[in-house]
Amino acid sequence: MKKVLITLLVLAVAFSAFAGGTKEQAKKQAPSAEKKAEAPAPAPAKPAIKNPDTLVYATYGTIDTLDTAKAYDTASWTMLRTMYDTLVTYDGSATDKFVPVLATEVPTVANGGITNGGRTYRFKVRKGVKFHNGDTLTPEDIAYSIKRNMVLDVGGGPDWIWYYIFLGTYSSRDGKGNIVVDFKGIDKAVTTDGDYVVFNLKKPFPPLLGVVAGAWASASVYSKNYIVSNGGWDGTEATWKKYNNPKENTETMYDKECGTGPYKLDRWEKGVEMVVIRNDNYWGPEPALKKGIYKIVKEWSTRKLMLIQGDADIATVDPLYYPEMDKEKGLTVYRNLPTLNVGGINFNEKISTQDNQLIYSGKLDGEGIPGNFFADKDIRLAFIYSWDEQTFLKDIVNGHGMDPVTPIPFGLPYKDKSLKSRPFDKKKAEEHFKKAFGGKVWKNGFKVDLLYNSGNKVREASDKMLSENVMSLNPKFKINVRGVEWSEYVDMIRRRTMPIYFIGWAPDYPDPDNYVYPYMHSTGTYAGRAGYKNPEADKLIEEAGVELNPAKRKEMYYRLQQIWLDDAVGIINLQGVGNRYMKNWVKGAYYNPMQSSPFDLLPVLRKQY
Repeated sequence: MKKVLITLLVLAVAFSAFAGGTKEQAKKQAPSAEKKAEAPAPAPAKPAIKNPDTLVYATYGTIDTLDTAKAYDTASWTMLRTMYDTLVTYDGSATDKFVPVLATEVPTVANGGITNGGRTYRFKVRKGVKFHNGDTLTPEDIAYSIKRNMVLDVGGGPDWIWYYIFLGTYSSRDGKGNIVVDFKGIDKAVTTDGDYVVFNLKKPFPPLLGVVAGAWASASVYSKNYIVSNGGWDGTEATWKKYNNPKENTETMYDKECGTGPYKLDRWEKGVEMVVIRNDNYWGPEPALKKGIYKIVKEWSTRKLMLIQGDADIATVDPLYYPEMDKEKGLTVYRNLPTLNVGGINFNEKISTQDNQLIYSGKLDGEGIPGNFFADKDIRLAFIYSWDEQTFLKDIVNGHGMDPVTPIPFGLPYKDKSLKSRPFDKKKAEEHFKKAFGGKVWKNGFKVDLLYNSGNKVREASDKMLSENVMSLNPKFKINVRGVEWSEYVDMIRRRTMPIYFIGWAPDYPDPDNYVYPYMHSTGTYAGRAGYKNPEADKLIEEAGVELNPAKRKEMYYRLQQIWLDDAVGIINLQGVGNRYMKNWVKGAYYNPMQSSPFDLLPVLRKQY
């Protein structure tokens, strides 16, 4: 089996210590009028470290759920990484090297951990590890954890990854919501053999260790006993369908946790803050900090003041505010960090119209839009030509980003760098609006809400720019821009009520497959929610993901990127290059592009000068 070698350039950034200047002291003359030698000025005292045992992270992303079967947003997973362990994880800043965590070694062909032509992976499980409730970790807990995620298979959740790897499909259900898989396939996917947990793949899948490293919650390990005792799935075939695709916020672990990680849940007030405390019985290295606080602070001025005054140790700073933050003292700044995150505009071609206030009348009567509004390619093209990418990159993200054009980011193999985005062209936008729905859109106009998650100034500014460009074409075009809570934002996307939305994608594993599937496969996280379906794209994605011949993979991914542009699926407008700002007393940080946020590093951070 030939592995696809993914080499990513990661910027190594060193911490710079804050040093104050010196003050000139007034000179004193002796009675004899002779000048005395000037004593050196003492260095200014460094401010006292606030809350030395606690890390406070001020941000605006509200946490949606604590259940690993559903958590598929950055905010939720940021917290879960502090409470749960995975079998292996990334080795520091590397994205293609791994170190063992709950496994005692990383499986390879050489050590016998990878066999059967890459279809079987054996992980020897570490002994003596305790869950937060006192249960002892067993290989059965690990097998159960992954099977439970496949059983729940929450719509829009992370569990498609396991179905793809183990069964060669993407879900337990068909497009109508009917269960179409046999439980025996789920049960055989992950088995145990003494001290080992065994992964039985449908086909060789080179990026598997990246999946197991747990970029998202689906690879987390929790106590079967705890979940069953709290009314969760009992692990049997007889009951599994009862737990499939639970209703919103009814998943067993929605507001609970029982991992083996270095921190455990203290309290969670949704939309306000979450607090984790150190697990004093942790099997691994003891974290230096006793507590971590994830605090929701939507107002930028408040977040900024908290960071400057030391009431927050790390804060989310949008690119709009980099220039003003660069003037502040007492901070450590990681600059120009290349990410593998992409983001942009998604058009929902099958908007759910039931009780949907975002589309107003639900008709093409000038007072709303119908559910199939974006199914008209001319509408999509009109919005695409209304998007001003250069203004976005220059003024909204202050040059801290690239235009990736297609879902596959720069830095991964099989990126077609020759492709260009459609330009900002209001004349072409007008032409397509006039063609849409046989001329009815231009004649009648439309009304729709365009949302952003509150506190995200980049998305707010982007929404306003796009809406102003569109509305300037015809006074009958009405777009109402407003903000909502992140958890509400995510839930509306899942329910398919959001007509058009900005959202980003952070990779589950660093491979092109993990970008084209969510954005272009008819069952993908974003394409599925937006009603996009192209049979050719589906077939190419399914074949390219398990293809071992690099030349064939390249051909497939190049074709997929052309389809993205030809079908006008959406607008991928940003691959982030960002800065991170933290108090200069925060030590021990490093950067990995697979991290979802700096709070991921809580277990290795300390506060000291």
